[in-house]
Amino acid sequence: MATPIESRVAPLETYRWAKEMRLRGLKEVLQAGDEGRLLAVGNQNAAKELLAGIGDFAFMGGEAWAVAVTREGQEKLALQAVEEMERRGYARDMCAFTRLFCGAMFVGHTPFGPFPRPALVLATNQCDSKGKWFQVVGEHLGIPYYCIDYVAAGEEGSLKLSEHSVDYLVSQFEEFIDWLKRFTGRPYDDDRLTRAIANTYQVRSLWSEVMKLQAAVPAPLDYRLLLPFFLVLEYWSHTEEAVRLFYAFRDEVAHRVANGITPLPRERFRVVHENMPVWYALYLFRYLRDHGVAVLGGSNHFRHLATVQPLRPDGLFDPQAPVLSTPPRTRPDALRFRAIATLHAEKYTMDTACRIKFVEGALQTWKANGAIFLQDRGCELISLGALEVKAALSRQGIPTMLYETNRADKREWSWGHVADTMDAFLESIGVPRSEIRGGLASMAGPSAED
Repeated sequence: MATPIESRVAPLETYRWAKEMRLRGLKEVLQAGDEGRLLAVGNQNAAKELLAGIGDFAFMGGEAWAVAVTREGQEKLALQAVEEMERRGYARDMCAFTRLFCGAMFVGHTPFGPFPRPALVLATNQCDSKGKWFQVVGEHLGIPYYCIDYVAAGEEGSLKLSEHSVDYLVSQFEEFIDWLKRFTGRPYDDDRLTRAIANTYQVRSLWSEVMKLQAAVPAPLDYRLLLPFFLVLEYWSHTEEAVRLFYAFRDEVAHRVANGITPLPRERFRVVHENMPVWYALYLFRYLRDHGVAVLGGSNHFRHLATVQPLRPDGLFDPQAPVLSTPPRTRPDALRFRAIATLHAEKYTMDTACRIKFVEGALQTWKANGAIFLQDRGCELISLGALEVKAALSRQGIPTMLYETNRADKREWSWGHVADTMDAFLESIGVPRSEIRGGLASMAGPSAED
């Protein structure tokens, strides 16, 4: 049994800032039209920074809004959304975020008011759903639909990229910029574009430093504390405020490490959680916390590091490597950085050999005792290769756990089944059976903190 590490517990001050920025970013979408800002809608990995060249804009990120439907919607809107999709003939096993977003669009509501009307769609053909998801959005709202096609990145099992793939993606960015100028009738400012992408670079660099600090024992952060920062990283990293937030975040985490401050009073074990969380059941992290288990994050938190750190000779990255030089300063360099960042993210999800290395890197860097895998019925892409990654860890003798549900459709959640599996996992990483509280009996449901 691991010896508990006694530590100081204190709130993370920048956590409130990150939550406020996320909520404000969502609500600004509803106000964009009244404020004369261009409003675009699209998916998480769309190159939203390209919009910066025509002036101030707001971006309605589909996945972030789907999370808001299931979290801020207080279950009623989420149920209305998925049932509306089924009424229209959409399958229950399709992308859960598509069902939540489009279902809310069809019923005409968001958690904050009526569903907005963007000016255009900027989507990416990233998986089996996202290109078609936003085609449906464009057709239903009667707005222009522009889709950028992502491609195979290069050498299998490596983050080395094909120059043809990079050039192809950059050429599509250039074509979109030309289309955007014609559509809006506005001049395009290369300096604004470059600053937006430079901000994204800077935020990823600061995130890289935080991921290194998370290796400290005891851990300065847990999975729950990372959530709002990760959403800002994904959707608003092009903004100046995001840069300020992440500088403050990095400095506060460094202070926590130097002073032994942690969210967990007695850390005994450390694990990673693969895949995004089950948004309506974040209390499962509280159950782990109650047993002295620090949930440090997941390998998906590392996927943004590869573009700002040097690659090893084998074409992979070292999570502890230093951040590379300076952000891009010209339009060609900025577009190339954005293309490479996009392709590295695709390698993480589509290349199982790379993903195994990401997970191994997370476990080793963070000194984790085991890994928890979510097999998500609501996302075929992120579940791709999960069983192979789990098997690779099991062959190394690393304790693993897998639970299956749909991260956005609560009708498919069974805490009883998950709790039984989690209790067995706790025992496998070293928690004495006599100390395991029994998940189903002790955690009947969420609390206010979740």
